[in-house]
Amino acid sequence: MAKPRIFISSTYYDLKHIRNSIESFVDLLGYESVLFESGDIPFSHHDPLDESCYKEIEVCHMLVLIIGGRYGSKVSSEENTLSVDELERHYQHFNSITKKEYETAIHNDLPVYIFVEKGVSAEYQTFKENRENKTIKYAHVDSVNIFRLLDNIFAQRRNNLVRDFENFEDISVWLKDQWAGLFANFLSKKSTESNLKSLSKQLKNLDDVTNALKDYTENIIKTVQPENSEKIINETNEKLRHNKDINIFMENQTIKHLLEKHDADLEELFNSFVTSNSFTNFIRKKNKFFPQGENCPALRNGMRARKRLDELREELGLPEWQTPNK
Repeated sequence: MAKPRIFISSTYYDLKHIRNSIESFVDLLGYESVLFESGDIPFSHHDPLDESCYKEIEVCHMLVLIIGGRYGSKVSSEENTLSVDELERHYQHFNSITKKEYETAIHNDLPVYIFVEKGVSAEYQTFKENRENKTIKYAHVDSVNIFRLLDNIFAQRRNNLVRDFENFEDISVWLKDQWAGLFANFLSKKSTESNLKSLSKQLKNLDDVTNALKDYTENIIKTVQPENSEKIINETNEKLRHNKDINIFMENQTIKHLLEKHDADLEELFNSFVTSNSFTNFIRKKNKFFPQGENCPALRNGMRARKRLDELREELGLPEWQTPNK
């Protein structure tokens, strides 16, 4: 049976105990944890080691990112030119393997769960107030690139759940709640899909019943009033078609605006729409029976309104408007 594969991303030596605990936690839940130190990643002898990690993330279902005080090693695609001076090294910009793992997950739109050590999170607030000051040596991080990574994370419009942590329990409790929520959403979605299928079947059955009643009624009319039956049936069918078209007409956003905001008469507006041979012609007719709509915002943007009304004509089976409009 397929299991959710969860990639654990962080620097290794400073967070080894956290990684071990998360691995046990994930495996205990019946999921599959993926960590490089546990032999879960097939390393290719053709590529640098970190490239294999990025490829493995592409076949995982989610990523857990742990951010501590170490930024990590450079990605293999960048030369190792770090300065010997400690302060310069602290501020020198480069991409780490951990950052690249996170970016790979985001690129593949994997759900990402991010945990930041509380000391690092607190110093991040100080960093935001002192970005241009390169004389500060932060106590909890070995590189301000950690703070730049946090900048990138918080700049995401979605998929950037971040929690502070002091110990493994802070991580496990939150992950357990989040993954339980995912499972609940999945079950709700399946229930909704099932209900929609059931509703669709009911509507199909109702449609069949309606058609049967219609045929039955037409046969009765032909028997009772044979001389007028065709006229009665045609008039009834025409009324049904008209009601159906009116319902479609009223659902169009531009029409809905004209009805609600300008108190347009539904039948007059419908007849004007049906009999107009161009968009401009419809606008002119409209202005005759509710001139207060002359400066209507919904029609001021002619292209958008024209597109919506073109779609409506197609839905109603009406011929396309003349182009250019006259």
